[in-house]
Amino acid sequence: MRNKGFTLIELLVVIGIIAILAAILLPALGRARQKALSVQCVNNLRQLFLANAMYANENGGRYCPAAPDIDVGFGGTIRWHGVRDTADSTTEFDPKRGPLAEYLLDARVKECPVFTEFKRTGQVPNAFESGTGGYGYNKAYIGGTDYMNPYPDSCRSTTLDSRVGNPAETIMFADAAMPQDGYLVEYSFIEPPYFATQDHPHGKMDWGLSAPSIHFRHDGRANVLWCDGHITSEKWEWAPLTNIFNGNNNLWAVGWFGPKSNYYFDCAPKEEYGK
Repeated sequence: MRNKGFTLIELLVVIGIIAILAAILLPALGRARQKALSVQCVNNLRQLFLANAMYANENGGRYCPAAPDIDVGFGGTIRWHGVRDTADSTTEFDPKRGPLAEYLLDARVKECPVFTEFKRTGQVPNAFESGTGGYGYNKAYIGGTDYMNPYPDSCRSTTLDSRVGNPAETIMFADAAMPQDGYLVEYSFIEPPYFATQDHPHGKMDWGLSAPSIHFRHDGRANVLWCDGHITSEKWEWAPLTNIFNGNNNLWAVGWFGPKSNYYFDCAPKEEYGK
């Protein structure tokens, strides 16, 4: 009796079918994995909201300061996410000594699982905000009072939770990073498009745009935590081509969403923007 086997043509047909199925399924699997990682990032932001809300509850309603001594030395020793021994910008921040440490699991900010391409302290000379986990804080209007007090008093005073006019439309934290000339570093703050000052609380436009720091790392989108605790996924919309560090914002998907104003950063009632 003869053993019946597959012909070469039949094998090639089967291999071709498998290749087609793989080409169809692999992108979907990749998107599913990215979605799962994005969910983990959302959970990290939710922990930051709870920590900051508990901090405010125990400190007269005032949110955690973003960088209360940033004017000291080469950038100070305290950030919302940690404390370092000296103001030397090459010194690592210790998350277990940060102002939010007692309110966070394991006393540290969890790292965004998608944020992997950045350079750390020791790898490049200016990773000056190491330890944020890939998240930035609204220093100008929540973790500071640039809109109300002169510098550096604005760094040491934070906003009252009751003063936020529209919490659902005011950013607290978001995915953040800062492009450099050829690489990316962590960054502690999310910068509004225009610099807020005591005389120009909605932003001094004749100074030009600030360096954007919202990082749209989730397939062109960024996770954004608002002051009422809800989290949204926002799409990259606009940015200047380069920043003050000669970093390419478009290349690294860093920029802003929404109107070309401080609307989503400002703690003032949104009616003041005429919208």
